[in-house]
Amino acid sequence: MDKLIKALKKMAIEMVLNDSTKEKVIIQLNKKINLPMISEDTEAELMEALYEALQEAIKDAIDEA
Repeated sequence: MDKLIKALKKMAIEMVLNDSTKEKVIIQLNKKINLPMISEDTEAELMEALYEALQEAIKDAIDEA
């Protein structure tokens, strides 16, 4: 049963946290959040870093569940 749960968790992570999802989330974040003091390129870098931090937190939460 543990192997099945582990496999399902891995599948969930792969389905939700893939490159396509990452790109879509970053684009939406960049559209919604405007930081006028920094350039769009810097904003995009910030959004990517934010997404990566969220991705790690989500992976940890799924692994702990």
